[in-house]
Amino acid sequence: MPKAPSGPVEERVTVDILTPRQFEASTRPLPPLEPEVSAAPTPEPPAPVPTAVQPRPSAPAMIRPTQMLSARTLADPRSRQARADLKTFASDERMMQLCNLEAMDQIRQWRADFQPDRVVPYASAQEKVTGTTIAANGAAFRSRGKWYGLKFRCQLAGGGESVVGFEFLVGDPVPREKWDELGLPAVR
Repeated sequence: MPKAPSGPVEERVTVDILTPRQFEASTRPLPPLEPEVSAAPTPEPPAPVPTAVQPRPSAPAMIRPTQMLSARTLADPRSRQARADLKTFASDERMMQLCNLEAMDQIRQWRADFQPDRVVPYASAQEKVTGTTIAANGAAFRSRGKWYGLKFRCQLAGGGESVVGFEFLVGDPVPREKWDELGLPAVR
């Protein structure tokens, strides 16, 4: 996933390069002011224009689909075994599996060139379950044999039986040398 730049924001300053003569003249004390009789007024040099510090680029916005897809996938006759398996899972595990399924369906719907076949919600950070909401800020998904960073937030109906809200953000590809470290299997 894209990361915000770390460290302090650089401050920009204006620099004038002076010749030795200009430097010497600028450090000499000014002569006392004498009233001028008929001389034309000398224009004042323009005030320096402050340079603006560029704000940090904001984090990419989460994608918020309006239609949940996992219920439709589970209703398909080919998902009979998956429906049966879900009934045997503990509540938290069932909610996690539903959110993983929703993530794969939403990513596939969002971009057809992705064909997710697996989600690991705890790849680089442990997922957080709060009531019927799951936040997975360090997730990853596999598509066409490659792993990609993923962040998602999934809201389930009261009993944790169906997804009612979902938002996600697809990150960068996960380098192959990190797969083992993150527990991302290379094969199906």
